[in-house]
Amino acid sequence: MLIKFILLTSFCLTYPNGETKCGQYLRDNLTDASECRSMAKAIGTAQKRKIEGLGGSMASYNVFCYAIDSKGMDIDQSFEISYNILWQLIVSKHAWEVCK
Repeated sequence: MLIKFILLTSFCLTYPNGETKCGQYLRDNLTDASECRSMAKAIGTAQKRKIEGLGGSMASYNVFCYAIDSKGMDIDQSFEISYNILWQLIVSKHAWEVCK
């Protein structure tokens, strides 16, 4: 029987000056896989909005949900969530005119 899920996220943010900083977030004692997925989405969305508000971008975001039972980690019910970060190309008016 599962006791809990542990959420571990890793992310890298690129700031407007080109500097990239990475970090991790750990959330212990989640009740089930659904809550783990939901928290992963909420954390990723919040980090992405925060960095975009500063004029930067999210370079990567990885999530692991570890299922814990009475014997330790249950590898059959633990999972990874992969996200693709879509890069947005911003073309200045001048560059657009040159390409025409």
